[in-house]
Amino acid sequence: MTAAHRVLEVVGMSTGGIGSHVADISQALGSEPDIDIDIAAPPDLQVRMPADVIPVVIPTGLVGHRRAIRTLQDVISAGNYEVVHAHGLRAAIDATRAAASSTAATFATIHNLVLPEISGTLRSVLYRRGESRAVRWSDHVFAPSADIAQRLAQAAPRHASKVEVLHLGVPPSPTPRNREEVRGELGLGAGQQLLVTVARLAPQKALDVLLKAVELLPERVNLALIGSGPLESHLKSLAAGPELATRVSFLGHLASPHDYVAAADVFCLSSAWEACSLAAQEAIHLGIPVVSTDVGGMPELIEDRISGRLVPAGDAHALAGAVADLLAAPDERRRLAANALAHLEQHFSRSTMLDRLAAAYRGRWIAVS
Repeated sequence: MTAAHRVLEVVGMSTGGIGSHVADISQALGSEPDIDIDIAAPPDLQVRMPADVIPVVIPTGLVGHRRAIRTLQDVISAGNYEVVHAHGLRAAIDATRAAASSTAATFATIHNLVLPEISGTLRSVLYRRGESRAVRWSDHVFAPSADIAQRLAQAAPRHASKVEVLHLGVPPSPTPRNREEVRGELGLGAGQQLLVTVARLAPQKALDVLLKAVELLPERVNLALIGSGPLESHLKSLAAGPELATRVSFLGHLASPHDYVAAADVFCLSSAWEACSLAAQEAIHLGIPVVSTDVGGMPELIEDRISGRLVPAGDAHALAGAVADLLAAPDERRRLAANALAHLEQHFSRSTMLDRLAAAYRGRWIAVS
């Protein structure tokens, strides 16, 4: 019997899409007879993994990375891994340094960008240097959207051939609960309409813009906001006024938000930047039309007025207008949702993603065109 290819997935501090993606690929590819996957991640990771994680904490700041690298070096040495696959920029830098003294091939998936208009100039400059290091130090880099791939190639132009666009597919959601039952739990009666978003409560998601858009919409329009993060108190204070207090529900982090997404009339993203949002992909799978800001990789996922609606970032009036148009047109919602699903199945195939990663883990990881 052929020995299994030993793979270590390395996850940083992730509360949402990245963790769910790693859980999915670990479950799917770890069941292959010739692939054996372990996961190194923070012990308090909110996302449920398919097996116990090896506890490794990769700091979000500048301090503590030497300790993380030493810990990963011990893990890699003890596990005799052929592949170390890091998810996220900080994880990529620490994991590639830790694997440098081993024979393991190193992969990185860079899921997000840090932009000055979101995180400030200094932090953006530091991350730009980090992107160059991640590309230079990794054997191969996966980018979930074309704009991320372009940015990484520009950060390390001599190593641009290492960078490959690999759209991340999502697994089918479980069958959702009865739509009217879920809407009833939210206090919605006949004639009321529901927007849902799934987002980390952080500056990148620009949820203040979404709250403003809801305020501009008729009183019958309600918002369910699923997620947690550092801006929770601030956003709750914005929603506490008389215009929104009874119309916005903060549901916190949910391991499986599909019941609420499936109960929505429209799924919304107000982000200042996104890759090809996994949350939006899940909404598309559930047949819910998406209204999003026209940022990052979202135009790769949605074509305006063909498979969803795209509006300028930071424009609450444009966001409210697009939502209002769809709420008034059930047939248009169904048309956009059907087109989005067809596009998703063709260009964001989960099986294609898994096949590509399986080939990489088996040693056939030369970039594809």
